[in-house]
Amino acid sequence: MDSLNAISYVKRGKNRKKVFLALDKAMMPSELVIKIYGKNSNTYFNIISRALAELTEKGIVEVLNPKERTGRIYQRTRLGKEIVKSL
Repeated sequence: MDSLNAISYVKRGKNRKKVFLALDKAMMPSELVIKIYGKNSNTYFNIISRALAELTEKGIVEVLNPKERTGRIYQRTRLGKEIVKSL
């Protein structure tokens, strides 16, 4: 995915954009939930997890420990770091 399409993809999704911008360092989904929404809730966790899965699928975010089922750690890829400069 080229950067222009990736920027458009991130901007089109309100939750994707929120999660992407909050992911300023390597973080777990539960940390993102608290950072974005201020409290831990299954509803918010599902929103964050879906957004992370979509961003990972497009190569904008990567999982640092993919073999783990719980406690996965996510960070921006090189493409993600380029995109954040444009937002």
